[in-house]
Amino acid sequence: MSDNIYAPPTAQLSDRVKASPEFYVISKKKLLILSLLSFGLYTYIWSYKNWRLYKDFHQVEIWPLARAIFFFFFMHQLYRRADDRVARSGRKFDFDFEQWATVFVVVTLGSRFFGAAARRIDRWEAYEPLTILAVPLCAYILQQAQGLINFAADDPEGLSNDRFTLWNYLVIVPGVVMWCLTLVGLWAIYFEGKV
Repeated sequence: MSDNIYAPPTAQLSDRVKASPEFYVISKKKLLILSLLSFGLYTYIWSYKNWRLYKDFHQVEIWPLARAIFFFFFMHQLYRRADDRVARSGRKFDFDFEQWATVFVVVTLGSRFFGAAARRIDRWEAYEPLTILAVPLCAYILQQAQGLINFAADDPEGLSNDRFTLWNYLVIVPGVVMWCLTLVGLWAIYFEGKV
């Protein structure tokens, strides 16, 4: 510090303002656990957070809530934008996001249509519980694709969001209740006879 009160300031001044992140970073392990234990409900939150950050970063007019509710229609677009971000940065991430997004959408919608058909067709009723298999499969696919999003956000391991918070546990609790009720129901149907 100078004794001269007319001397220019010596502090480093910067015009750069820290921008909000473009995509939602979360560790793959945490995403898998939240998706599984929440009975797939976390997918809606995950989708909303990604689109909300994207909207804020690019100042575009999109509705993140609508894109979260109908996430299966916007999965390809989200991965495409993350892939574009990686390409613009001059880096490369070897991941076939189109294929993974397609499988995710097919499994999600296929399980819903199959479940609806199984409820309406008497001979298929016994196969309705197979729709539960979509939850871990979709959680796995989501986890794999998160690697692309984390890489695009310059946090490949998702270390900035690796710890569980109170809000995470509040999302998990209803899903765990749903898992318990589903498993008790399956036990009652298949091992104790139809109730």
